[in-house]
Amino acid sequence: MRKPLHQGSLTISESVIDFILDVAIKETEGVRLVKKTLRKMVGKGKRSSFQYENIHEEGGLSLKVEIAIDFGEIIPYTCFVLQERIKNDVEKMTGLQVDEVNVVVSSLYLQADEE
Repeated sequence: MRKPLHQGSLTISESVIDFILDVAIKETEGVRLVKKTLRKMVGKGKRSSFQYENIHEEGGLSLKVEIAIDFGEIIPYTCFVLQERIKNDVEKMTGLQVDEVNVVVSSLYLQADEE
């Protein structure tokens, strides 16, 4: 992903965003990662699914994570906490605007599953 700066540009690798998502998910109580995708930029410009070169001031990132939630957690509240953490972490660490964080809860996780 490329962001224009005053004296040049800043390019941030997709793996950096992936790492930030991994940490945010691991630090959110009751959430386990299933799959994450960074698939589109909201705003101007078209690009393929895996290229993130055009960032415009009027648009930002659209993030999607697929998670499992520990059984017994309040699903809407846990997802809200995760969305806020991801949005804040990505914006703070990269300077990129995050327009949306879509969370898909694909399964529940039981502690007995580990054993």
